[in-house]
Amino acid sequence: MLRYWPPYAWASVLGYFRAHHIPYLESVDDDGFERIVPTGRGLGWFRVTHDPQSRCLRLVIWNATAEDIVQIEARARKMFDVEMKPDDLDAAMRADRNLSRLWAQHPGLRVARSWNGFEALVTTILGQLVSVSFGRVLTGELMKAAGVVMRHPKTAENIFLFPTPQDLLLADLSGVRTSDARRATIRTLAMVVADGTLDSKQAVSLAALRKILHSVPGVGQWTVEYAAMRGFDDDDAFPASDYGLKQVLKRHPEIQINSVRPWRAYAAVALWARFAEERHKSRESVV
Repeated sequence: MLRYWPPYAWASVLGYFRAHHIPYLESVDDDGFERIVPTGRGLGWFRVTHDPQSRCLRLVIWNATAEDIVQIEARARKMFDVEMKPDDLDAAMRADRNLSRLWAQHPGLRVARSWNGFEALVTTILGQLVSVSFGRVLTGELMKAAGVVMRHPKTAENIFLFPTPQDLLLADLSGVRTSDARRATIRTLAMVVADGTLDSKQAVSLAALRKILHSVPGVGQWTVEYAAMRGFDDDDAFPASDYGLKQVLKRHPEIQINSVRPWRAYAAVALWARFAEERHKSRESVV
């Protein structure tokens, strides 16, 4: 069980994974999230569901060694952000009266995270200037082009693993419907990870992460901040050039984001929630 301090906005977290799931490896249904992962026994998988009565998320793991279970549980805690205390966030948001009001309208928000940093970096690059849904399509094309083919551990269907840096350096990516510039950026990033300049599987200082990523042509501020938030557990990351965030802040110029540092990632989640609400209301008014 992954216990949390209530409230916990399960629908919001699950909604993030539903929109951003990795093709072939992740799936979301009405009740929970599933992920295929490499284990000491080949391919395993885990499932996360919500038990509000027990104030916990239930984590079930299959085909894994004892060491795998420890590692999967640790990452699942980060992915679903169960260790954050809402009281601490409420106190932080009170540094800005206007943001605090907005924050209070969405109790229990959390920052959902990716399975690992390298996936977050590559998918964020593919997601530049395209819709979330098409970004997911491009990720699937990249996995077909460069990922290893395996059997799904539950269904036995063919699936593609997420490509390693070495896979990306060797693969023909011409079939991925993104720009030549983004293909080049992905290859450069793969080289940076493959040669050890950036170890995306180990803890890295956030300052060093930003310095390395900014040195990669085609990686801008939005990519750095979004990947830091989702893949490297940076609670203060804030992709200020994001379209949704800019729209909300334009309508609410009184909000001072930097006043809530080092918790700006949580402010971003609240602003995205407001953006989704305002967009929904706008569509209703048109109908």
